[in-house]
Amino acid sequence: MTRRERRVMTRRPAALLALELRTQWRQGVPAAVLGLAAFWSALLVLLPVGAARVATPYLLFVEVVTVGTLFAGALTVTDRSTGAAAALAVSPARPWERIAARSAPLAGLTTLGALPVMIAGGRAGQIGAGLPSIALSGLLLLAVAAGIAARKDEFVGFMVALAGPVALLLAVPLAVSVGLLNGVVWYATPTTGALMLLRGDAPYPTGLLLGYLAVWAAAALGYATWRLRAGQDVAPGPAAVHVRALPDRPRWLVFPRADLRNITRDTMLAAVALSPLLLALALRFGYPPLAGWLRSTGGPDLTSYEPVLAMLAVAVHLPVSFGMTGALIVLDDLEDGTLAVVRTSPLGVPRYLAYRLAAVTLLSAAGLAVAAPLSGLVPASATGALVLAVPLGPLVTLATLAVARSRVQGATADKVLALPVYLPVAAWWLSGPAGWALAPLPTYWIVRSWTGADPLHLLGGLACLTAWLIPLAYRVSRRLG
Repeated sequence: MTRRERRVMTRRPAALLALELRTQWRQGVPAAVLGLAAFWSALLVLLPVGAARVATPYLLFVEVVTVGTLFAGALTVTDRSTGAAAALAVSPARPWERIAARSAPLAGLTTLGALPVMIAGGRAGQIGAGLPSIALSGLLLLAVAAGIAARKDEFVGFMVALAGPVALLLAVPLAVSVGLLNGVVWYATPTTGALMLLRGDAPYPTGLLLGYLAVWAAAALGYATWRLRAGQDVAPGPAAVHVRALPDRPRWLVFPRADLRNITRDTMLAAVALSPLLLALALRFGYPPLAGWLRSTGGPDLTSYEPVLAMLAVAVHLPVSFGMTGALIVLDDLEDGTLAVVRTSPLGVPRYLAYRLAAVTLLSAAGLAVAAPLSGLVPASATGALVLAVPLGPLVTLATLAVARSRVQGATADKVLALPVYLPVAAWWLSGPAGWALAPLPTYWIVRSWTGADPLHLLGGLACLTAWLIPLAYRVSRRLG
């Protein structure tokens, strides 16, 4: 190999890394990752020391380590839709170099963001073993996300496909940490050792657990490289958009028909539509055995937490998940050029947006109607609260679209919006002025209406929702139009 060839091989990874750093900076990824880390650090400082120490390992494991997967997926899907992936496929850049250039900055940001969280949570003693476990766990999850996104043309499809592997990599360690699963066999899941290292009570040597985790991270990077190489032959690139007249009658059925075809053809999107039923069945048949097992083993009694669990899992999570999905679909349409066609069609953006919001509202209402009685956790007295929960879906869609113009920004917005949506559930334990401080947030009125349909609470909730929906709808229609 000549000196010139060696110099070219050295410069290529550096050029790819520089390009990736510019892209992530332009999309605001560093600000989002480090901003969220700063928020979690501030929250831990406000908690009692004991509670912060207990919560920190789980916060790191569930939130900090996983946040980069959304950006890895969004950036990869965007590369495919804009043609950047097709251009790189015919360049000298190798697939493994592209994966490394994307994963390394995100893994570095994840590790850097974890440092203040550990210090604020009183876990400085676990930094030595904790930071390497976070870096390797983050790299593992990022590689899985990049591999899945390498063959996806839509961010929603990526999110649905990512849910299964991430749930496995998170659920097993969490079950082991609370004593639900016992035995060395569960440490075959590589992230189990990572969570134990963050907790500071790993039953096996640190070097062994980190080495095993590193092997899995390397395997995940290999998987991502293989998926990217295989996807190069089918990368869509920027397709020419041909504007054609939409059917005259019935014009309003164009988008419903298209969505129905997508759901029937894509089993992953069908799973999204069926998620309320799956969640309700999980609560109906999974919660009682779990609560009984915790009581029998001396764990916490979940009886007093059942209302909060039902509010979070059913009344808030279901409409919010549909709202976020609706926003991501619009962002997919925006970046794929579909909205450019809509703008020049007889339908126009206002009707398109109205359809998307109506679909999210109907899905939220149907999901709550199915999940609430089937879960066995929602009392009949919470009917008023469920009525107020339905508009959360379109509200989240509008709030996301009001601040996001791309898939990456949408992923950031969904993370940030989770705080004002879920935080008011804490009003269940608050009373007096402290509780009323959360009244400007719609979820607060769901909490207050849970035990009975007080007309004042229902009116307050409707007024609050209206005060948010109208200006957000106006802003989004102007941005998209």
